[in-house]
Amino acid sequence: MSATFKSFAAYGERVEHVSVHTAPPEALTVGFYIVAETLSATERVAQSVAERAVRGDARLEGCQVVSCSAALVGEYFDRLLDGAGPDGRFMRGPHEDTERQ
Repeated sequence: MSATFKSFAAYGERVEHVSVHTAPPEALTVGFYIVAETLSATERVAQSVAERAVRGDARLEGCQVVSCSAALVGEYFDRLLDGAGPDGRFMRGPHEDTERQ
């Protein structure tokens, strides 16, 4: 189902990852990882993609989007303010998190 939701993302919306969870069985919680400049932009993209999926996929007939909110990934934005690192990246590589332990 994650691929279904991601397939409704439009070009340029920068939806990087989607996760879908069922609990209780008659409800879905859909999580989007979206790269955007602001929280409100992230929420607009998530809401739009979710609504397009609900309207466009027959398996979601009868479903509705009841809420949408975004969480700030603070470290990402802090690094944007600091500027790029010496290798031109804004975020640590995957090995850097494990090496610090």
